[in-house]
Amino acid sequence: MKHEGVYTALITPFHEDGRIDFEAMENHVDFLVRKGVNGIFPNGTTGEMPLLSIEERKQVAELVVRVVDKRVPVVVHVGDISTQRTIELAQHAEKIGANGISAICPYFYGVDDKEIIGHYHQISKAVSDDFFIFAYTIPSNGRNHITPQTMLELWNSTPNIRGLKNSSDNFSEMQRLLNLAPEGFSLMMGPDHLFLAGLHIGAAGNVSGLSNAFPEFYVRLFELFKQGNYAEAKKEQRKIEELVHVLRSGAKPSLIKRSVDYRGLVGGYVRAPLSNISQDEVTQLYKQLEKIEAM
Repeated sequence: MKHEGVYTALITPFHEDGRIDFEAMENHVDFLVRKGVNGIFPNGTTGEMPLLSIEERKQVAELVVRVVDKRVPVVVHVGDISTQRTIELAQHAEKIGANGISAICPYFYGVDDKEIIGHYHQISKAVSDDFFIFAYTIPSNGRNHITPQTMLELWNSTPNIRGLKNSSDNFSEMQRLLNLAPEGFSLMMGPDHLFLAGLHIGAAGNVSGLSNAFPEFYVRLFELFKQGNYAEAKKEQRKIEELVHVLRSGAKPSLIKRSVDYRGLVGGYVRAPLSNISQDEVTQLYKQLEKIEAM
């Protein structure tokens, strides 16, 4: 299976008391698939993964696989500070029928390249050889980083680590990786403001938290790019860049969730220690979103 296009990094809607709102999540996943996204990426940064228990992460993965029902690929983020728990989640994702997994680079503790490679080797060996794995680097949140050289080492030394979700803003490093990468390597961009630029240098697509609210912008951009209509694709990129500005690049999940509300769905609450934006902020947000829609 080729992983490309727009993968939505799914929000996790919560009730006010902190419980996961599974009904809201089910409706939202179906909305995204009907709007044309190419894949769903649950339990990532946008999904407030560090604030979920292992059991909750399994429940979310099971719901997404069930609701998607093979209409698009599901790549479950299984990364955890513990290699052991990452493996538990990876094996669960394969068992329930996900199409692949992603695992964040080891975080919190500083680790060297040898330890990063060892971490991923253990994950690789714990699942089937043909079960697709995206490594995942997000230096702003994760402390450690996967270099192009380390990524190529993972490609060469495992049968199933075949891509990278890169949430770094280092564009020149992305370009270097793609210049060195073998045929079949899949780079999925994290930064939304670099989506179109990434496609131009050979990235396969984008894993976007902001596409929870406006998947149409992203889907249109990807389709226009594939058609060679770069001028129109650039117009969609401008909308996305405005969305990045208004939603602060996804750094405040409550903004994304209120934007989902704006679309007539239920984004839900965030989980502590994160905070929900005020009603005055919601009113201002909606005015800004109206302007973006009108672009």
